[in-house]
Amino acid sequence: MHFGYESYLIKLYGVKSLKEKRSISRKLLNELRKSFNASVIESNRQDSKDWLEISVGMLANSRKELESLFQSVEKKIIGGGFDIASISTEIW
Repeated sequence: MHFGYESYLIKLYGVKSLKEKRSISRKLLNELRKSFNASVIESNRQDSKDWLEISVGMLANSRKELESLFQSVEKKIIGGGFDIASISTEIW
């Protein structure tokens, strides 16, 4: 059994308030949780209107399966109209 953790730094455009950002964040986090049965949190930059950092943790039977799942998460985020500035990955 392998555990993987991936963090995504997402650039937000046109967000005028933290309330608006949290609404966007909540929708994305819930969608990722439903789609991938993963642990998903807003992990940093909670007080920034321009950036959203989320972290996703998952278990899988193999490293290859985790890498595939994380690629699917990335595609889902980009498909939602978000720009990913950086990705940090750790797999054990």
